[in-house]
Amino acid sequence: MDGLNKISNSGWGMTGLYEGQRLVFSGTFDSKRIRRENWQRFFPFFKTDLTKNPGSIINNLDVYSLFSHNAKWAWREAYFIAKRRGAEVGVEDIFLALLKTSAVNNLFSRFKVDYKTAKNLLQNYLKLKPSPSLLAVQKIPFEAFAISLQLHDHKIGCLMLLGALLTVTPEDNILQAIFANIELDLEKLEIFSDWILNLDYEFPKNSTASKLLFCCEQAAGLEEHFGYFYEFPAIESAVALSSGQTLSDLEHLKALQLLVRAGLLAQKKHIKNISEDLIKQAAEVV
Repeated sequence: MDGLNKISNSGWGMTGLYEGQRLVFSGTFDSKRIRRENWQRFFPFFKTDLTKNPGSIINNLDVYSLFSHNAKWAWREAYFIAKRRGAEVGVEDIFLALLKTSAVNNLFSRFKVDYKTAKNLLQNYLKLKPSPSLLAVQKIPFEAFAISLQLHDHKIGCLMLLGALLTVTPEDNILQAIFANIELDLEKLEIFSDWILNLDYEFPKNSTASKLLFCCEQAAGLEEHFGYFYEFPAIESAVALSSGQTLSDLEHLKALQLLVRAGLLAQKKHIKNISEDLIKQAAEVV
């Protein structure tokens, strides 16, 4: 989407056009707006209409209005986190707020990461009072909007905000080190989002992403039936180990066999979590 990175002088104003509509963002980080939003939750008739721009043939599309309930909660929580430490909202505050949501907690569990460790690391880092990445923060809503469009989601959820953080956070920021450490990138996040949110986005046929998504969806069925919990690296390992082992358009079925075998091994060991090590053991079973 052209123009997403054009930040106006007001910081949260026009950023470009989408289907004849000017993108705007009303979710600014200021106490007056947040108080007003809290009032609007109980008295919806106080709601401000940002869809029309008098004197213009172009309507405004308020990106904030597309945020899910949980995403709005996390956005407000980022403001309070920053306020408690007497600073402006930075990408770190948004990440800390997202860590409190079920969607991001689920992702960290799937990636075999203790989110409390990441939280403590980040909180200790913030004690050094780094300069907030204000421009990156301003870009996040619009980047999240672009991700939601790509994945065919009608709402901007917490996972889309996390994807925006992945995209716009400066390379020298500690968040990028955390993302690299858990091997989280935008494509993996898109696969996870498609899986968990049951979106209708389809990755290119026979791509690694499409095979990962197929295995994720099948793993969900095995979890429901047997009570397993498949870690995302385990599913990645199954797909990787199946690569080149059969015809390209059958590799996803070969990977599924490994997931099933790993589940049988887990039953014998009386464990629920299907790890990458179990997948490797399953690959050795003739």
